[in-house]
Amino acid sequence: MSLKTISLTVLLGAMPLLANNALLQGLTTIVDTAETQKAEDQQVLNNAFKQRMKTQRMARDALLIAMDFNRSFYQKDILKNADEFNIKFQNLINDKKDIDKVITKLPEFKEKLTTFKTTWSQFYDMIKALSKDPKDQKALNYIINQNTNLLQDIDYIFSNFLRFYQSNDSLEKSMNHIRTMLFTQVGKPRMYITKIVKERLLIAEDINTTANQKALHKSIKNMDQLMKALKEGDKTLELNGTEDRKILEKLAQSQTVWEKLKVAIASATLDPHQWEKILQLNEDFIKIHNDVVTLTKASVDN
Repeated sequence: MSLKTISLTVLLGAMPLLANNALLQGLTTIVDTAETQKAEDQQVLNNAFKQRMKTQRMARDALLIAMDFNRSFYQKDILKNADEFNIKFQNLINDKKDIDKVITKLPEFKEKLTTFKTTWSQFYDMIKALSKDPKDQKALNYIINQNTNLLQDIDYIFSNFLRFYQSNDSLEKSMNHIRTMLFTQVGKPRMYITKIVKERLLIAEDINTTANQKALHKSIKNMDQLMKALKEGDKTLELNGTEDRKILEKLAQSQTVWEKLKVAIASATLDPHQWEKILQLNEDFIKIHNDVVTLTKASVDN
């Protein structure tokens, strides 16, 4: 007998046997249904959080391929991430019941989703092309020019999906908004750090240098603000901070990696050895911050 069944049995101990069994079965079914829904919600959130980061990772990998930096590895990596992105996106848009729930509340969501499907299809084709031919300039240009739009669109789609697919109950909706804002923000540093590496690569390749220097400066500023807000809170980001010891320990670790990466990308010129260090710091940060996301979701769900 499971712990939840034991707990329910204790609660129902004083009731007649037949009524007790019937009610026990009913309540167990309710608990099972709630746990199943919680697992499904968790999967939706998991699908949402890494999509933003993957848009920037694919663009980063495209530039590394063009630079002939460990080319064969990044040709495989870019295709792997594109395939994963596509599977999770298809899982979302094929969930017609929940998509319709969002469209009912936000009619323009349908048009945005249709536009994004077209953009992503073209982006995916270009990823496949570059993974086969590293000198495909058309594919590289498309990925560089469209990845930020892709990031903005997928952020809009997932943010509004999470906002509207949940309960209509006013209290529960308010709690869901708090959870959604926290979950949306807590995963963003993984996207920012990958976006920052991508922007530094664009500068190194002398691609729209002035615009990308401004974008890099803004991304660093946003990253600093968000990392601080996750610990101390920030009204503009709708974050309350945390006092959870385990989360704070992980945030301290990811902060250390972020500070090292910030110093590394500040060099005027970067040789292959320095790029290896930057890319390793990028991966180290994501690995540590995955734990921050996991611990945060567990602390809220409990």
